[in-house]
Amino acid sequence: MEIKGYLSHQWGFSETGRILVKNVKDKITKMGIYVLDPFEECIKQLNFEKLERLTDFGEKRKYWEEFSGKVTPINNQLMRKSHCQFAVLDGGQAVDDGTASEIGYYAALVEEGIISKPFGRIFALRTDLRLGENIGCSVNPQIEGYVYQTGGKISKSLDEWFESINLWYQPIKVKT
Repeated sequence: MEIKGYLSHQWGFSETGRILVKNVKDKITKMGIYVLDPFEECIKQLNFEKLERLTDFGEKRKYWEEFSGKVTPINNQLMRKSHCQFAVLDGGQAVDDGTASEIGYYAALVEEGIISKPFGRIFALRTDLRLGENIGCSVNPQIEGYVYQTGGKISKSLDEWFESINLWYQPIKVKT
């Protein structure tokens, strides 16, 4: 069985972010986990040549509305196929809206037994030095609650993050 992990992040919007995503995906892939990247899948729905030809604002808006309507079903399907979630919580005091919603959706899949143990862990990364919502949490209590509810962890460095993923994966790798 191929183990898959859903990478929840906001890095796909910029060139610098895409370089980070590539490095993260390469490292996780070397562990033996296939990374499901929502940006990679959603970008397949975009036709940039067609978009460049659209000059009318209304037509462009319609194009983006149609694309936006495809994002949630694509991402939900990927999360349902995954065995764990890698969530990047960096980017400011508040977590990216899309990342936060994906964490909530994934935690619900685990809570409802759609994704069963030992799978369904959320491995979150928070290296941002700024305080979270209050001094008792690194981001937001609800997000942290979802991570911990799945048996997951919030790591404070990339090395710690990769190590926690690998420690979870090694016994599973032996069984598969």
